[in-house]
Amino acid sequence: MISLSVGCNFDGELIEFVNRINKTSTNVKVKEFYGSIRDHHEFTARPAYRLPDLSKKKFESFISKCNDSNLSFNYTLNTLYPSSKKQLVKNSKLIFLVKYLMNIGINNITISNPIIAEFIRDNGIDINLTISTIAHVDTVTQIKIWHETYGINKLHSNILKNRSIKFLTNANKYCEENNIELSLIANEFCGNGTNSIDNAYSSTHCIYRDSCFLLHAENLTIEDDKSLNGYPMNHCIDSRSNIETWLKTMFIRPEDLSKYSKIGISSYKITGRTGTTEYLKRIIEAYISESWNGNH
Repeated sequence: MISLSVGCNFDGELIEFVNRINKTSTNVKVKEFYGSIRDHHEFTARPAYRLPDLSKKKFESFISKCNDSNLSFNYTLNTLYPSSKKQLVKNSKLIFLVKYLMNIGINNITISNPIIAEFIRDNGIDINLTISTIAHVDTVTQIKIWHETYGINKLHSNILKNRSIKFLTNANKYCEENNIELSLIANEFCGNGTNSIDNAYSSTHCIYRDSCFLLHAENLTIEDDKSLNGYPMNHCIDSRSNIETWLKTMFIRPEDLSKYSKIGISSYKITGRTGTTEYLKRIIEAYISESWNGNH
């Protein structure tokens, strides 16, 4: 069985849609939603203004409805910069937040910075930890360290490893032996920061990538995001101006899921948590049906 973890905009219609479409396939099903709300923006990898502004009551109600539908929810606390060490020591907001999430029915969180795992485990909190692709895990030894040090339960692999059969085979073997779910991001289209047709580089870590996520933690408003000419997202967007860049990104087509199944991969992350409900429904349907036609 192939399982999908889908980005969530907290629209209740998504739960109803997933309940219906899960019945159309015996091979692929949505098992999990992931996302975060504006109240907790400082611990996420998204600017505050791009996150849903939900009341506590509506947030808790959505999580409850997910649980009633046997859909788990993975809460994203995946910022690279959760504030300075000084502030973390002074402020116990992170621990209160994690305990609150557990109390309302969330038992999975996604992180990127090991310091968040340190705080959680040092406080004796037994919550499932998922490692974000932002952490750039691209060796089996890194997986081993995360697992042995912090007891991780799930891993979103480095997107640049999506087509490395050798790495995925070895990583999947270790994960299976240690009860870790290895998941690949299927529909991410990060560019490499250049829009030069003469230098249509093969996919590589964009030199602005970490800067992008760090600034996301500080951009509270759309005005913040647009300052400095939209740095660094403007470079990412510009790099998609030629066909070569699109083709060299490490996306996984819906019709290729069966190929990954042959090496044991059965878990995928579907991005789009800041997208519209119609967009998310269209992407979910494509991966559930394992087919997509056209270029858009």
